[in-house]
Amino acid sequence: MKHWGLPAPWARAPWMLLRQPAVAVAIAAAAFLVALPAAAAALFLSAAGNASLRDQIADACPAYTGAHVQGGVRFDNGGPPLDERVRSLAAEGATVPRLSAPVVTLTSRARAGDGTVSLVARDRFADHVTVLDGGRGPGVWLPDGFAAERGIHVGDRVPVSQENHTVPMPVAAIYQDLRAQPDQPYWCGLVDLYRGKPLGEAAIYPLALVSRADFVDLARGTGAAATTTIELTVDADGLTTANVDPVLDGLDRLRDNTNQAAGQFSYGVRFASALPAMAERADLVAGALTGTVVPLAAAATLAGLVVAGAAGGFWVDRRRAELTVLSARGVGPVALAGKAVLEVAAGVAAGAAGGWFAARALVGSAGPGSLVTPAALAGSIGAAAGAVAVTLAAVGLVAGRRAAHLFDVPPARTRRRRWVPWELLPFAAAVVSWFVLGDDVQAGLTGSAGTVARVPPRLVVAPILLVIALALAAARLTRWALSRVRARGGPARTGWFLASRRVLAGPVAAAVLIGATAVPVALAVYGASVTGSVDRTLHAEGQLIVGTDVVFSLDRPAPTPPALADRSSQVSFYSNGHVAGSTVEVLGVDPATFGRVAFWDTALPGPSLPGLLGRMAGGEPIGLLAGLPGADGLSTVDIGGRAVPLTVVAVPQLPGKKSGNPLLVVRQDVLNSLGLATRPQLWVRGDPDLLLPEVAAAGLPVRTYAEATNVTAGGVYSPITYTFGFLAAVSLLCGAIIVVGLLLYLTAKARARRSAYVLLRRMSVTPADHWRALCFEVGGLLLAGFVAGLVLAAVAVGWTSGGYDLNPATLPGTLLDVPWGLVAGLAGAAAVTTVVAAALAQRAVSRARPAEVLRDAR
Repeated sequence: MKHWGLPAPWARAPWMLLRQPAVAVAIAAAAFLVALPAAAAALFLSAAGNASLRDQIADACPAYTGAHVQGGVRFDNGGPPLDERVRSLAAEGATVPRLSAPVVTLTSRARAGDGTVSLVARDRFADHVTVLDGGRGPGVWLPDGFAAERGIHVGDRVPVSQENHTVPMPVAAIYQDLRAQPDQPYWCGLVDLYRGKPLGEAAIYPLALVSRADFVDLARGTGAAATTTIELTVDADGLTTANVDPVLDGLDRLRDNTNQAAGQFSYGVRFASALPAMAERADLVAGALTGTVVPLAAAATLAGLVVAGAAGGFWVDRRRAELTVLSARGVGPVALAGKAVLEVAAGVAAGAAGGWFAARALVGSAGPGSLVTPAALAGSIGAAAGAVAVTLAAVGLVAGRRAAHLFDVPPARTRRRRWVPWELLPFAAAVVSWFVLGDDVQAGLTGSAGTVARVPPRLVVAPILLVIALALAAARLTRWALSRVRARGGPARTGWFLASRRVLAGPVAAAVLIGATAVPVALAVYGASVTGSVDRTLHAEGQLIVGTDVVFSLDRPAPTPPALADRSSQVSFYSNGHVAGSTVEVLGVDPATFGRVAFWDTALPGPSLPGLLGRMAGGEPIGLLAGLPGADGLSTVDIGGRAVPLTVVAVPQLPGKKSGNPLLVVRQDVLNSLGLATRPQLWVRGDPDLLLPEVAAAGLPVRTYAEATNVTAGGVYSPITYTFGFLAAVSLLCGAIIVVGLLLYLTAKARARRSAYVLLRRMSVTPADHWRALCFEVGGLLLAGFVAGLVLAAVAVGWTSGGYDLNPATLPGTLLDVPWGLVAGLAGAAAVTTVVAAALAQRAVSRARPAEVLRDAR
C-alpha cells in the first residue's frame, strides 16, 4: 500500500502515533516545553513595556499625562482673550490621536467674607464634588468646613474680593471639602493647591468654586493676576509602545504651536506632558529585561530540546519490533529518522500550538499582562513555528541514532564517556558568567526617563547554570549510590519491599527522574525567593526612611482623632541635638504607642526595636542612636544646649532616620521637659489614600506629610519583579518536565510491571499492596527530587543574595523572603501527581489478562 508515493510503513506513519498514546503525550509535551519559552520571550518583553506604560499612566495625574498648558494672565481692561486661546488649543488638539477636549481652570487668591480662599473656576466642576446643600443657580460654591466656621448657608450673599474689588455673590452650594475625600483624577492637577505639597511650606486655603464667567466678571478690569491651565488628557485604553508614537508626534506639534503662541498669555507659558518620558521609560524597561529574559528563554528551550531527544529515544523503544524488521531489510538511519519525523509531526505541531497558547496565558496572568504589540505577536508565532522545526530535528536525530544501534553493544569509549563529569562544564560556565557578566543594577542613565533598575545578567545566568550543574551531579551521585546498594532481605511491609526493589533495579531511570524534578523546583523557588526578597528589602528601606506609612508634620500640637487612636503615635521632632560632637536629629516618642506604629522587621540587624522601647517604657534612662556607632554607652547627650543624662544605645537603624545626620530617639517627656520649640508630628499606619482624607476631615493642622510608598515609586523597580516573575512562572510550567519524566519512567517499566503484577497476584499480593508500592516508588523519587530542588534553590540564593539589595548604601541591606506558600503548593502538586500516576499505573496493570501476559514473550 502506498500513499503520496511513499511505501506503506511511511504512508501509515502520521497515524501510527495514535496507537501509542504514551509516546504521543511525551512528544507533545516535549514540543510544548520547547515552544513555551521561545514564544513567551517576545510576548513577555512586549507586555512588560506595555504594562510599564500602562502602570505609569495609571499612577500619574491625567492632567499631566496628555497636554498641560499653563500660563499667567492679568485681567486688565477688556481681560485676556481666553476663549480664543481655548478654541485654538481645542482645534490643534483634535488633530492629535487619543487627545480629549480641553478642560480649562482659572485660579487666583481671593477673600470670601473674612477668610482667604483659593478662587477656582474649572469646567464641569459641579459633576465632581459632593453637594451637601444647594447646587442650583449662579453663585459661589464653598466647602463645608469653611462655611460652618463662619455660619454661612446656601442663599447667603458673601463678599468676594480680588485686588480691592469686591462683589457680593450668592452662595449657590455647600460641598464636602475635597481634603475630606480620596483624591479624584479630575482634581489631581489641583492637589497641591488644596492639600499642599509633601514636605512643602506653602499655606493651604479652601477652594471657593465659581463658573468661568463669574470668575472673569469678578476679575475683569482689576489688574488681578490669575493662573490659566488648559488640560487635554490622553485616552490610555489600549495604548501600547507601538501605537503611542502618533500621539507623541502630535504632542510635539502641539507644544511647538503653544510656544509660538506664547504671546497670547500675559506672562509666561509652560507646556508639560509626561507621556514622552513614560514611553521612553517603557522602552527602557523592555530593554533592561532583554538581557535576562532572552537567556532564560534560551535555557528553558534547551531543556525542552533535551526532553524532545528523550522522547525520540522513547519512540524507538516503543517501536523496537518494527524498526528491527526495517533495519533487517536495509533501511538506513536517515530513512528511520524520516519515519520518526513523519510519525510524530502531528504531535509536535499540537504540542507547539499548546505551548504558544500557554505562553499567551502565562504572560497574561502570571506576567505583566495580555496587551502585546502586533510585531511581538508575529514574533511569538514565528518562535512557535521554529519550535516545531527544532523539535522534529531533535526527535529525528535521536531516533535515527538510536535505531541504527538498537542492538549494538556500546563500545568501550562510549561507556567511558558516561563517567566523564560533564556537570563540571555548566559549573565552570556559572563561575565564569558570575565574574564576566555585568552587575550594574541601573539602565538608562540619560534622557527624560531617568533610570530603571534591572536584574544584572549574572544574577540570572549564573544561578541557572549552577542549578543545572548541581542537578547533574545529584543525578550522577544518585545513580552511583543506587547501583552500589544491594538488597538484603526485605522490609516487613510489602509496599516498601516492592518499591525499593524496583528503584534499585533501575538506577539510571531513578536518577534522571530525580534530576528532572529538581531543576524546575529549584528555579521556581529561586525566582520567587528573589522577587520576594527584593520587594521586602525595598519596602523596608522606604518604611525606615519615612518611619511608618505616613508621617504628618503639624503646625501646632493637636489631639489625635479617635478614629486614628489605635494606629497612630504623637512624635516631637527637634533638629539641634549633639552627641560626641556630632549633630543629631532628635525624636521624642511615647514608647507605648510608637512601637505599634513605627516600622520594624524582625530580620533587621541589631537589637529588636520593641525590646528597646520596652526598656524605655519601663523608665530606663536610655536614648536610641542610629548613625553614630562610636557613641554607644555615653551617659550624657546635648539637646538644645542642655546636658541630658541618658545612656546612649547605638543601633544600626531606626525608623525615620534619613541619610545625613544621625537620629536620636528619647522619651517624649524627656524632650518636653526641656521647653524647646519642637515640631509635632503624627505617625500613622495605613493606606495613604485613605489616611489623607481622614486626617483632613479631622481638621488637623497639617503642614507637610511624607509617604513611604513614594520612596520607591515611579516604576523604577518593575523590571526586577517582571524578570523573576517570568523565571518562576516558566519554571512552574516547565514542571511538565516532571510529568513527562514520570510518564517515561512508568511506561518504560510497564511491560515488566504487568508481568510482575500477574505473578504477584498469584503470591497473594493484593491490589492495595501493589498500589501502595507504586505510591512509595513514585512518591519517593518525586520527594527526593523535590528536596534536591529545595537544596539547589537554597544554594543559588545563598550565592546570589548579596545582589538583591538595589540600594546598597541604604540600610537595612538584603532581607531574605522564603516563599513558603510556593513550597507548600509544589509539595501538594507532587503529592497529587504521585497519587494520580500510581492510580493510572495500577489501573493499567489491573486490566491485564494473565493468559496474554504469560504468553507474551516480547
